[in-house]
Formats: sequence, C-alpha cells, structure tokens
Amino acid sequence: MFFIFPALFVVILGPAVMSIIRPCSPPRPMVLVNATKKSTISDRCRFANTVLKRMVGLLNRKALAQGEGLLLDHCMGIHTVGMRFPIDVLFLDKDLRVMRAVKAVPPFRTCAVKKTVYVLELPAGAIERSQTEQGDQIQIRSAESQPERAGALPAVAAP
Repeated sequence: MFFIFPALFVVILGPAVMSIIRPCSPPRPMVLVNATKKSTISDRCRFANTVLKRMVGLLNRKALAQGEGLLLDHCMGIHTVGMRFPIDVLFLDKDLRVMRAVKAVPPFRTCAVKKTVYVLELPAGAIERSQTEQGDQIQIRSAESQPERAGALPAVAAP
C-alpha cells in the first residue's frame, strides 16, 4: 500500500517524514546553468538522490521561490498531485541535455518522458526567464564555483 500511494503517505505522515528528510539536504546548494544560452536556471537547487527524497519532492512546500529548484535523480516522470502551485519541468538525459521543457505544470497533473535520467523542477516562469529549450546543455556547479568577476555568466533578471 505504501508504494501504491506515496503522495498520500507523505500527506498523512508529513511532519514525521519531513523531520527525516531535512537533515539529509546537501550542505551546499547547487547552481544549474544553461550553458547554451549562458543563463542561470537555478542558483539554489537541491538534489533528490534517494527514493524518499524523490517521493516527497516538493509536496512539503507551499511555494517555490525564484532561483530555487529540485533535481530528481533516476527519474523519468513527475506528478503534481497534492501540490499547491504550478511548476516548470525540465527533462534531462544522462549528459544533462534538455530532452523536453514543460512550462507551468498545474497541480494534479502527471508528465513523463522516456529515457530521461534527471528531472528538474523549477518555479513557474523559470524556463521562460532562462530561455531554456529542447537541446540546450545544462551544467551543474557548486555555489562556490560561480564566477563573480565582470563578464561572468549572468544571472537571470527578475521580471
């Protein structure tokens, strides 16, 4: 029953599950950059690399702020059942190339792409702001490796 209704399990046992997951967050945020368009997609991205982290995903969130993101490892599809807000979704192959970009997936929907290895969940509007599209190359950097000098990779401006 647990594997059939994971979203329901998380909603019912939310506080208990969240206390387990929060300490497992990575110590440093990741920065995801669209190397093709030279734009920042997410400057505070978390990595969901365990079954429990992938299952919970963004269910414990009321909103996703601009610049935040969740990168799901070993994932071919997502659902927004139980979520309270729309999200942009990037489906990535093993080389972090965009296979499909889906804008503003509303709550209570599903979306999947075969042969996807990573799925990046972003706040609605992030795909448009970063001008990301199918075929673009994504790079992962640590927050410390971000260049801060003049002529560095620009951050996406707020609308």
